[in-house]
Amino acid sequence: MVLALVAGLLLILFVVRVRRLAHRIGSFECALRPAGRREWTSGIAVFGVGRVDWYRLVSLSLRPDRTFARDDLEVRERVHRSPGGADQVSEILCSLPGGEVHLAMRRESLAGLVSWLESAPPRGDYFV
Repeated sequence: MVLALVAGLLLILFVVRVRRLAHRIGSFECALRPAGRREWTSGIAVFGVGRVDWYRLVSLSLRPDRTFARDDLEVRERVHRSPGGADQVSEILCSLPGGEVHLAMRRESLAGLVSWLESAPPRGDYFV
Protein backbone atom coordinates (compact mmCIF):
# COMPACT_ATOMS: atom_id res chain seq x y z
CA MET A 1 0.00 0.00 0.00
CA VAL A 2 2.73 2.45 0.96
CA LEU A 3 4.75 1.49 -2.13
CA ALA A 4 1.75 2.16 -4.38
CA LEU A 5 1.20 5.53 -2.68
CA VAL A 6 4.84 6.55 -3.18
CA ALA A 7 4.76 5.40 -6.82
CA GLY A 8 1.56 7.37 -7.39
CA LEU A 9 3.04 10.49 -5.79
CA LEU A 10 6.19 10.23 -7.94
CA LEU A 11 4.06 9.83 -11.05
CA ILE A 12 2.03 12.93 -10.16
CA LEU A 13 5.22 14.94 -9.52
CA PHE A 14 6.66 13.78 -12.85
CA VAL A 15 3.52 14.75 -14.79
CA VAL A 16 3.32 18.16 -13.10
CA ARG A 17 7.01 18.84 -13.85
CA VAL A 18 6.69 17.89 -17.54
CA ARG A 19 3.53 19.97 -17.98
CA ARG A 20 5.16 22.92 -16.25
CA LEU A 21 8.22 22.74 -18.50
CA ALA A 22 6.31 22.09 -21.71
CA HIS A 23 3.95 25.03 -21.16
CA ARG A 24 6.64 27.63 -20.56
CA ILE A 25 6.95 30.32 -23.17
CA GLY A 26 9.92 29.47 -25.37
CA SER A 27 9.97 25.74 -24.63
CA PHE A 28 10.38 23.06 -27.29
CA GLU A 29 11.06 19.33 -27.52
CA CYS A 30 14.77 18.68 -28.02
CA ALA A 31 16.73 15.43 -27.85
CA LEU A 32 20.43 15.59 -26.98
CA ARG A 33 23.35 13.31 -27.84
CA PRO A 34 26.93 14.16 -26.87
CA ALA A 35 29.38 13.73 -29.75
CA GLY A 36 30.83 10.24 -29.84
CA ARG A 37 27.84 8.60 -28.16
CA ARG A 38 25.11 6.56 -29.78
CA GLU A 39 22.13 7.00 -27.45
CA TRP A 40 19.80 9.99 -27.48
CA THR A 41 18.27 11.53 -24.37
CA SER A 42 14.82 13.10 -24.71
CA GLY A 43 14.32 16.50 -23.19
CA ILE A 44 12.72 19.90 -23.22
CA ALA A 45 14.70 23.01 -24.02
CA VAL A 46 13.66 26.47 -22.85
CA PHE A 47 14.93 29.79 -24.16
CA GLY A 48 16.21 32.07 -21.43
CA VAL A 49 17.93 35.44 -21.39
CA GLY A 50 21.17 34.75 -23.24
CA ARG A 51 20.95 30.97 -22.81
CA VAL A 52 19.02 27.80 -23.59
CA ASP A 53 18.29 25.52 -20.64
CA TRP A 54 17.90 21.81 -21.43
CA TYR A 55 15.93 19.58 -19.06
CA ARG A 56 16.03 15.78 -19.20
CA LEU A 57 12.51 14.55 -19.83
CA VAL A 58 12.60 11.56 -17.47
CA SER A 59 13.63 13.25 -14.25
CA LEU A 60 12.15 14.94 -11.20
CA SER A 61 14.79 17.68 -11.04
CA LEU A 62 13.61 21.27 -11.42
CA ARG A 63 17.10 22.39 -12.47
CA PRO A 64 18.33 22.14 -16.06
CA ASP A 65 20.73 19.31 -16.88
CA ARG A 66 22.54 21.47 -19.42
CA THR A 67 22.74 25.19 -20.06
CA PHE A 68 23.98 26.53 -23.38
CA ALA A 69 25.09 30.17 -23.36
CA ARG A 70 24.15 32.06 -26.51
CA ASP A 71 27.70 33.33 -26.94
CA ASP A 72 29.15 29.81 -26.73
CA LEU A 73 26.65 27.88 -28.85
CA GLU A 74 27.42 27.57 -32.55
CA VAL A 75 25.48 25.47 -35.05
CA ARG A 76 28.12 23.72 -37.14
CA GLU A 77 26.04 21.70 -39.58
CA ARG A 78 22.76 19.99 -40.22
CA VAL A 79 23.55 16.30 -39.93
CA HIS A 80 20.27 14.58 -40.76
CA ARG A 81 16.77 15.47 -41.75
CA SER A 82 13.96 12.94 -41.45
CA PRO A 83 11.47 12.67 -44.29
CA GLY A 84 8.01 13.93 -43.58
CA GLY A 85 5.84 16.98 -43.57
CA ALA A 86 4.96 18.87 -40.42
CA ASP A 87 6.69 16.39 -38.09
CA GLN A 88 10.04 16.66 -39.84
CA VAL A 89 12.92 16.30 -37.38
CA SER A 90 16.33 17.87 -37.97
CA GLU A 91 19.56 16.80 -36.31
CA ILE A 92 22.23 19.45 -35.95
CA LEU A 93 25.80 19.40 -34.71
CA CYS A 94 26.65 22.23 -32.32
CA SER A 95 30.02 23.24 -30.95
CA LEU A 96 30.51 24.42 -27.39
CA PRO A 97 33.62 25.28 -25.37
CA GLY A 98 33.49 21.82 -23.75
CA GLY A 99 33.08 19.89 -27.00
CA GLU A 100 30.37 19.08 -29.48
CA VAL A 101 26.77 17.98 -29.03
CA HIS A 102 24.05 16.77 -31.40
CA LEU A 103 20.55 18.18 -31.00
CA ALA A 104 17.40 16.84 -32.65
CA MET A 105 14.24 18.92 -32.85
CA ARG A 106 11.31 19.72 -35.11
CA ARG A 107 11.95 21.92 -38.12
CA GLU A 108 10.05 24.86 -36.58
CA SER A 109 12.08 24.63 -33.38
CA LEU A 110 15.32 24.62 -35.34
CA ALA A 111 14.22 27.75 -37.21
CA GLY A 112 13.51 29.41 -33.86
CA LEU A 113 16.87 28.37 -32.42
CA VAL A 114 18.81 29.64 -35.43
CA SER A 115 16.88 32.93 -35.42
CA TRP A 116 17.55 33.33 -31.70
CA LEU A 117 21.28 32.73 -32.22
CA GLU A 118 21.47 35.14 -35.17
CA SER A 119 19.62 37.90 -33.31
CA ALA A 120 22.32 38.10 -30.66
CA PRO A 121 24.33 41.29 -30.38
CA PRO A 122 27.78 41.20 -32.00
CA ARG A 123 30.52 39.44 -30.07
CA GLY A 124 33.55 41.29 -28.81
CA ASP A 125 34.17 44.88 -27.84
CA TYR A 126 33.20 47.34 -30.53
CA PHE A 127 33.78 51.04 -30.26
CA VAL A 128 31.89 53.62 -32.25
